[in-house]
Amino acid sequence: MIKNINCAYVPVSNAEKAAEWYERVLGMKLRSPVEPGRGAIMIMGDGGWLFLLPSPAMTPLTFETTGWAEDGESFEMFPLCFETEDIQSLYASLKEAGTWTETDIRDEGSCGLQLGFKDPDGNKYQVWQKPSL
Repeated sequence: MIKNINCAYVPVSNAEKAAEWYERVLGMKLRSPVEPGRGAIMIMGDGGWLFLLPSPAMTPLTFETTGWAEDGESFEMFPLCFETEDIQSLYASLKEAGTWTETDIRDEGSCGLQLGFKDPDGNKYQVWQKPSL
């Protein structure tokens, strides 16, 4: 009954600065000018929307889980995973911007290439690239 995720909502401390970062570093497009106090709408390559909403308490998107690590250790999980067709260029853009990323891109075989990173507000994400056939 549910087809896909149409949009996602992300807490940010400053929507204007966040929109600039998402555009410059991740290549998203700003849909319309940022309205003070209202947030920003970013458009991803395939048309999905990411709403950057001001959050006075600024609790980043992340949570702890024991269901991800094989050894049962606690892991800081990302709630959103983006897809890319060029993970190497994205990794370079993240590094150039001084963004926290995992040490390296991981080759997960049939699960493709993967990389974890955080935006300037500490929202944690993963990016994924389809495996080459």
